Amino acid sequence: MRSVTCALLALWVGACGDSTSDEPVRFIPEAPYSQYVDPFIGTGGSGFGYASCFPGPQVPYGMIRPGPDTGMGRGAAGFNHFSGYFYGDDFVHAFSLTRLQGAGIVDYGAPALVFADGFDLEKTAREGQQSRIAGQSASPGHYAARLVDPRIDVEITASARTALFRLDPDEGVAPTVIVDLGHSLPDVDILDGFVEVEPDARELRGWVHLSGGYSSRRGGIVVSFVVRASEPFVAHGLFDGDQAIDDDATSASGPDVGAYFEMAPGTRPVIAAAISFVDVEGARKNLDAEADDLDFDRVLAEARELWEAHLQRIRVEGGTERDARIFYSALYRVLLMPTLLEDVDGRYRGLDHEVHVAEDFEYLSDLSLWDTFRTLHPLLDLVYPEHQRNVLRSLVAMAQDGGYVPRWPIGPNYTGGMVGDPAAIVFAESWAKGLRDFDLRTAYDALRLTALEAPPQGAPFRGREGIEEYVTLGYVPVETAGGSVSRTLEYAYADFALARMAEALGEDEDAALFAERAENYVNVFDPEVGFFVGRRADGSFEALETETGWRPFYTEGNAHQYLFYAPHDLPGLAELLGGPETTLARLEALFERSTRDTMTPLLPGLYYWHGNEPDLHYAFVFSALGDHERSVRWSRWARERHYGDGPSGLPGNDDGGTMSAWLVFASLGFFPIAGTDEYLLGAPVFERAEIALEGGTLTVECPDPEAPRYTVSLSGEPLAAPSFTHDRIAAGGILRFDAER
Repeated sequence: MRSVTCALLALWVGACGDSTSDEPVRFIPEAPYSQYVDPFIGTGGSGFGYASCFPGPQVPYGMIRPGPDTGMGRGAAGFNHFSGYFYGDDFVHAFSLTRLQGAGIVDYGAPALVFADGFDLEKTAREGQQSRIAGQSASPGHYAARLVDPRIDVEITASARTALFRLDPDEGVAPTVIVDLGHSLPDVDILDGFVEVEPDARELRGWVHLSGGYSSRRGGIVVSFVVRASEPFVAHGLFDGDQAIDDDATSASGPDVGAYFEMAPGTRPVIAAAISFVDVEGARKNLDAEADDLDFDRVLAEARELWEAHLQRIRVEGGTERDARIFYSALYRVLLMPTLLEDVDGRYRGLDHEVHVAEDFEYLSDLSLWDTFRTLHPLLDLVYPEHQRNVLRSLVAMAQDGGYVPRWPIGPNYTGGMVGDPAAIVFAESWAKGLRDFDLRTAYDALRLTALEAPPQGAPFRGREGIEEYVTLGYVPVETAGGSVSRTLEYAYADFALARMAEALGEDEDAALFAERAENYVNVFDPEVGFFVGRRADGSFEALETETGWRPFYTEGNAHQYLFYAPHDLPGLAELLGGPETTLARLEALFERSTRDTMTPLLPGLYYWHGNEPDLHYAFVFSALGDHERSVRWSRWARERHYGDGPSGLPGNDDGGTMSAWLVFASLGFFPIAGTDEYLLGAPVFERAEIALEGGTLTVECPDPEAPRYTVSLSGEPLAAPSFTHDRIAAGGILRFDAER
């Protein structure tokens, strides 16, 4: 599953075996950097520690995510198969073409391909389709597995919209492909489907209408597909459930139909499968444009080249090989989701379910914004601005097409998932960091509307739940909506971002209004208990019966995990909590308790919980209040405790790259305050890192990555505080950490 070049391995072994020196080995990664990526990291874990990653191949922010859907014996449980894959499973049920990456919800998983030795009706059932895995490997752009029954080696690679499968069957095996429209991931329903066989073209085509955990909120998703083979069919047919369809039929429709084609023993076929969220013709165009030659090796080489270009944006030296593997695997996962929804001809299905054309950007969806605004989008602003521009323009297009900027769009659907208004923070931060080639006015007008009033009855987006009460009272009361504290804190944060957007547009009155509302977080602070607590409409506070348990007024967290949640106003929050020294003491106590937290990964942490988003910035709050030394200590602790290089090497759902982006920033030694242009200092893992920015190269130097405290300079100038703004590094520079003795 993991590999290094022979030369690098020899160098490493030789250095480690040098008995004449006690000096630690300084590991210097070499190209290809993809050799340090292990796609199996994050594919295991249990309970709240399941990261829900998948090991299949894709290209950065591609449309198609082919890979194995696995299980144990007869089935698979939804809670550890959000992506369709779990590392501990023994069986492959099918190879589906769509899935979410690292999300805590089951969706997509269709259409799917099953590989067999010939066809009989038993192979229409899950039990007849599953095969034990004898071995598997993965690297960026490539996945391979040995199937015991039907004794076929399967390799997969992918372009943006097309997956290629290369089958290598044992002698005597007749390689057969079954496209089962009834296949789905656990807890995903298939509502309808259509499949058509054209043997002369060596092709199947059709569509499947699925309905998953999020997509079901607005009618599900239709995925069109074309499957094409390099070898002629020696047999083919259609089925509905476990019943064969008349031999003369060329098509079938319904939620449980499928088709198969068999090829001759001795052949080593390549199967291309392309998808579209627009129509079958779009899928055909996608396949013709990207893999018409069915050349597996060419597509694989192009995928690897693309991955290498992305991974080399950050080059690190020092640390250990394990450090490099954890780092580059995280950088890889950062680039897996959102999802391209646009066909090669520019068409995409928008949030109004109509077809539109993207003319100057790539249209993306599956944006887990409540998670990703905190770390992923700041990393894209910094290192991959071309992808962030696509995100920004896609969100503007969503506002134009559907009338509202979404919070968590999946495919062509609003979902209303999670709370807050995170897109405002994404827009404000990009603008502050100089990414301005998007329509700020359209984005602002749509977000302003959501911030002032509720959408009308029947609107596709619920907006900010409790907005009327929030506008009137300055907080969301417990009687109005669940997660009322979390909503209030998130709305205040988003209002801060809207104030920045309004200021950029010259809307001075709005800027003042939203700046005032950005302080609304204080309205749910109960000074009697010293925590943010649910508040009733009459102004009274709910009783805080437990500081460590989930209460209905928090969203996925407890009182500790929301205590320091005003990232946009950390000095003001410190005053609210009794002053900087009191705040630092409480934060230190929380982390100290966390080191003694004996809760297993099956359950959420009681104090600092790195597996969820609201407290991801906690280790860097020390630096915001002038205490760099403790940010060094606790960011290092969080990184070492919660990340590894095995299948359970993530602290929980990766949430579309959110946890991975945290690791990237923490390893580089600085962390963004989302929605602003500010970075707070921690401590680097590596002695040197070169980060290719749009305006130049930022070099991070840290001769002693294990030191407890540092003096930090930026381009030769000592930093007066443990922070800096984006404009200081936009054209490159040298950020240097010198150990204090």
